[in-house]
Amino acid sequence: MSYADFRLETVVETIPNPLRRIVRFAFEWIPIAIVAGLWELASGTAVSSEILPPPSAVFAVSWELLVSGRILPHLQVSLYRIGVGLGLSIVVGVALGVGMARVKPIENFFEVFLALIYPVPKAALVPLAILWLGVGTETAILIVFLACLLPIVLNSYNAAQNVDRNLLWSARMMGMPAWKLPIKVVVPATIPSILTGIRQAIPIAFIALVSAELIASNRGVGFEILRHGQIGNYTSMFAVLVVISGTAFVAVRGYEWLERRVVTWT
Repeated sequence: MSYADFRLETVVETIPNPLRRIVRFAFEWIPIAIVAGLWELASGTAVSSEILPPPSAVFAVSWELLVSGRILPHLQVSLYRIGVGLGLSIVVGVALGVGMARVKPIENFFEVFLALIYPVPKAALVPLAILWLGVGTETAILIVFLACLLPIVLNSYNAAQNVDRNLLWSARMMGMPAWKLPIKVVVPATIPSILTGIRQAIPIAFIALVSAELIASNRGVGFEILRHGQIGNYTSMFAVLVVISGTAFVAVRGYEWLERRVVTWT
């Protein structure tokens, strides 16, 4: 077996079935355990524990924040902003991607705009969003929307461009009007790529949200990270980071689980 062919799944397939899940779990979490161990050793030795609290203390505070419920109102606000921003990006992104792929004037109109905005860090738009919408939920939703829009547009656009022409031809031969093709044929054919775009957008939504809340919010997990950092409570600051990272991880894995079981035909 060459190095290029060495993959986790290849190794797992050689293991008896009852042990595969355990081995796969171990392979996934060993790197995290190694990093946590090195972090624990470095805290208080290579770096002051006041600046870099040990993970044991950070995880303990994270658990306390969740059990006591102190972080839950901020987490609820952040998840609401992510949900609205991501939901809007899905609706607009799918419509725009499919429209650009099937209607040339739409592509000509939006192509340059998307090319210009794609490389711009969305956090750089926060000051402008504050001028337009003020400090709060609307600004965070706008930043999440803009950050999530592009992967969904690109995946929808590429998939809609590559729809099997036989499907379109068959629909037309059966009497379907041209204006119904995008809804009845193109969008269903692009669902696997649309789902991939949404999967890519979920972690981007969390990144964009925290960036926006660090600058333009008085609530949410980003605000809590900034607040604890400003007063030097670095253990709590890292603890909030752990909470939002864990939430993002659960969101991505939950989406993948739902995608595999609900949309089985893709």
